[in-house]
Amino acid sequence: MRNLTTASLELATWIAKLGSFTAAAERLYTTQPAVSARVRELEEAVGQKLFLRQGRGVEPTIEGREFVRSAEQLLRQIEDLSQSFSKASAAGVVRIGTSSICMELLAALTMRVARTMPKVSYDVEIERAGRLLDRLESRKLDVAIVSGPVDAYKFKSLSLGLDRMLWVTSPQVLQERWHGEHSGRLAGLSIWCVHRDSFYWSEATRKLLPYGAELDRVNGINNTLAAARIVSSGAGIGLLSENMIERELRTGTLVPVPGLPACEDIEFSIVCMKGSSGRILLEVMDAAVASSPFRRTTVGS
Repeated sequence: MRNLTTASLELATWIAKLGSFTAAAERLYTTQPAVSARVRELEEAVGQKLFLRQGRGVEPTIEGREFVRSAEQLLRQIEDLSQSFSKASAAGVVRIGTSSICMELLAALTMRVARTMPKVSYDVEIERAGRLLDRLESRKLDVAIVSGPVDAYKFKSLSLGLDRMLWVTSPQVLQERWHGEHSGRLAGLSIWCVHRDSFYWSEATRKLLPYGAELDRVNGINNTLAAARIVSSGAGIGLLSENMIERELRTGTLVPVPGLPACEDIEFSIVCMKGSSGRILLEVMDAAVASSPFRRTTVGS
């Protein structure tokens, strides 16, 4: 067998898919006579008749169907080989921002990217969502993992799913405080929450007022890992990510505060600027979606 090229394999597969030499010629930006000539050369090379004319179109012969099947497999293997080598050679530093809630997700996505792009490295910033989006807009970050709403006119985003925010405390505080009239249970107690400029601060803290919470005792903190450590030591209650404190909830180091109104679920996204592109950036965003531990559902469902 001689003169077999990827171009001849692609030609045969397109003729089989489209059912005519003319349609294949249009798809491959050539002419119908040129396609006919190339098919004759291909049939001479393999020693078999591959296509039969049927009215205005063509149909593959038995041998033609087998040839096309094998050709498609070879073309997929060539594509896979090409992509694996192009990804493996990709290199660069990705400037990525995230909140402390998503540290495990960040670890998972970097490990996933390393399988296909081992030369990619990262400069990581840990901040709250608003500042990360500002950094993204000023082109000081390439991509960010954020919670809450994203301006679709400025940013391109992929949803990572939803996480539930829970009011939790230590077993000690629960035992000391959670008895008697509910209206005074939070009086004088330190409360650890997101910063006041966060999109859900007002809604979350407002629900605490019937329990005696004093809003001037609400402490803003942008590191939820630190907040979990503070709250588990007995220093009040905190609003924390259920996904992030799964281990503490399971072992009883932190416990949900009973009776407090549920907080809204928060949607997480991975975000870049509109118009941003590139193999590495797309790989990082796809890896975040594939690695996400958050619940895959739509907001409000």
